Amino acid sequence: MLAINAKRGVESTLERVFKNAGGQFDRLDFVWSGTTAGIIFERGQHGVDAKILFPAINEASDIPRAKFNNLIGYALHELGHAWFTDNDPWDNARREHGGFVANLINGLEDPRIELKVIESGYAPNSRALFEDLTNSVLAKNGYVEADDLKNVPFLLAIEGRRLNGYHINVPSIIDDAPWASDLHWALGEAQLATNTQRIAEIAIELYKRLQQETQGDKPTDKPEPPDDQEPPVGGQPCDDGEPTEGGDQPSDEQGEGGDGGDQGGDQGGDEGGEGGDKPTDKPSDKPSDKPTKGRGKSDFEGGRDPEPSDFIEGELADSDVQSGGSIPNVAKPKFAKFIWR
Repeated sequence: MLAINAKRGVESTLERVFKNAGGQFDRLDFVWSGTTAGIIFERGQHGVDAKILFPAINEASDIPRAKFNNLIGYALHELGHAWFTDNDPWDNARREHGGFVANLINGLEDPRIELKVIESGYAPNSRALFEDLTNSVLAKNGYVEADDLKNVPFLLAIEGRRLNGYHINVPSIIDDAPWASDLHWALGEAQLATNTQRIAEIAIELYKRLQQETQGDKPTDKPEPPDDQEPPVGGQPCDDGEPTEGGDQPSDEQGEGGDGGDQGGDQGGDEGGEGGDKPTDKPSDKPSDKPTKGRGKSDFEGGRDPEPSDFIEGELADSDVQSGGSIPNVAKPKFAKFIWR
C-alpha cells in the first residue's frame, strides 16, 4: 500500500484503540518526522496525553502489509507504556544503579505491559501483532548469545514474551546461559509483577546476582592473619587485619560512582521532542556514566536495545527522505484531540 495510506491506517487504528479503552483521554498525536520512533506521554487528571513519534517517510513509497502490521504493533506497544508503565521507579533505578539496570527493567517491563494490553481487550488482535513484531526483529537481526552479559536485557525481553504465550521463531537459549537460574528467577517474578515498581526491584536484585555470578571464583572471605603477625613494611592493616599496599583501604564498591545512565545502553538523547530527538517520558536511552562493579563497565555496555524502536527506525530508513529533511506531504498527519466521556 502507499505510505500515505499506511500512515492513515496506523492513526485511525490507534484512535479506535484509544476509544475502546473507555474513559476519557485528552489527546493522541502522531508525528512523522526526523528519524525517531518512540512516545511522549503524560498522565493528567482525565487520562493520557500521548504523542507517538515515527520516522519521516515518503508518502508515495510502498509499504508492505507486514511492515504496516509492525508499525501498528509498535504503536500499540508504546501505548502500553503510556497506560501501564510508571516512569518514577524506572528513573530512580537508573539514577541509583546505572544504565544496565535500566535496560534490565526495559527487558522485563516490555513483556509485562504487552500482556496487560492483550488482557485489557483494548485491541483484540494485539497478541498477533506483538508476536509478529517480535519475530520480525529476530528475523532481521538474529538472536543474541546466551553468555553475552550485555545482551541479557534483550534476552529477557524475548523470553518474557515467550512466557506470554507468543510463538517465537527461535529456540530458547536461557538454559545455556551461565546465569540461567537467575534469569529463570527474574522472569518468573516478572510474570507475577503488577507494576513497574516491582519490575524495578526484580531488575536490581538480578543485577546484584549477575554481579556475584560474573565475579567468578574470586574468594570473598579472606582468612585473617595470626594475631602475632606483623603487617609488612609500607602497609597498614585493614579492619579485618588484611594489609594493603601504600596504606590504601580496600573498597567494597569496585568502580562505583558517577551519574546514573539511561535506558538502552548505547542509545542517545535525554531530551524528548520531534525531528530526531529521543522521547523522554519513558526513561531515555543515554548510556550510563556509572561504572559497573565486578567484570568491569564494558562487559555491561553496548547491548541491543530491548525496545523495538531501533527496528522500526530501520524499517523506515530505506525511504528516500533525507534524514532530518522535509518532504512534500500529500497530506500531513493531523493533530487531533479525542475525548470520550
